[in-house]
Amino acid sequence: MNRDFLIIERYLQDALHARTLHVAFDMGVIDQLAEYGPSTPQQLFHNRSCDAAGADFLTKVLTAAGVLQTDHSLIDLTAEFRTAFKYRDLLLTKLQFSELVAADFFTRLPQLLSSSEECMSTSRLFELFDYSRCHNVTPQNCLHASRWMKLTTMLTRYEAPVCCERFAFAEHQRMLDLGGNSGEFALQICRRNPALQVTVADLPVVCHVGVRHVAQFSEAHRIHFHPLNFINDPLPAGHDLITCKSVLHDWPDDLTEVIIRKCFHALPENGRLLILERRLWDAEKAAIAYGSLPVLLFFRSYRSPDFYTTLLNAVGFSELNVQIIPMEVPFMLITAVARKSIKSPSGR
Repeated sequence: MNRDFLIIERYLQDALHARTLHVAFDMGVIDQLAEYGPSTPQQLFHNRSCDAAGADFLTKVLTAAGVLQTDHSLIDLTAEFRTAFKYRDLLLTKLQFSELVAADFFTRLPQLLSSSEECMSTSRLFELFDYSRCHNVTPQNCLHASRWMKLTTMLTRYEAPVCCERFAFAEHQRMLDLGGNSGEFALQICRRNPALQVTVADLPVVCHVGVRHVAQFSEAHRIHFHPLNFINDPLPAGHDLITCKSVLHDWPDDLTEVIIRKCFHALPENGRLLILERRLWDAEKAAIAYGSLPVLLFFRSYRSPDFYTTLLNAVGFSELNVQIIPMEVPFMLITAVARKSIKSPSGR
């Protein structure tokens, strides 16, 4: 499995190292070294917004972080970081995302620990992910949504191919991607499965922004957007595969059951449901990296595979399969088949 991009996680572990790396990117230091190679301190920091002592401090911090090396007074990127630099887009996204929510941990931790309601009312992340602004398509709402969609799109760009290695999308003709966001998940799957047609279902503003995102790619004619409310609106029919990628954790247990039950009824006989979610992980056993702060804010929402398998069985799905995918945090890929000839245990 190609997970070479996980090399960037080394540079997202320590908060000081990661924050200093982000500043170095913003100053243009990293890109200059990547393009032009070894430089003297005078060349590297000329016209930068730091004095000699600041430049020396930044250099030493990033040397300790494994980003820089110095040889005969020449500063350069390490060989390992040059490999990580291939994933510059993902690395910068995670640095930006983590900086955005760092205050939620470092200044609002008491509120975060107090309750879910207190956390949501004070968190910068939940302010950014304001779904209440995703119903009415206005220029202001589209601009607001595009900010957080840019972040989630980049994460999906690297997560989707890992999913493709674990599931045979080619066995399906029409896929419904619930909560499909910008369409990036659909795009990555279509790129690897040229016969597949995908409907992306999400809130109206998200769909509006998503149409613009996929329009620039040749797969756009196979990706269609369908605005809807998961709970109140019927799911569009005619799909033999429904996917829920990083969406069900946004919903409480009772409404998650409603969504999964609607998926069961929307699928044809032998249709499949695919759930891709970060799984609940043990903070006592797993080190928490600075780069995982945005994910960590949802610690109340992540679930174990047993939650989903129990619910899927109760709804009437069969042939359940669970795969755990090691990433920066563990993912779970759960698939299930809708056997309509077998009555649902709940009788509904």
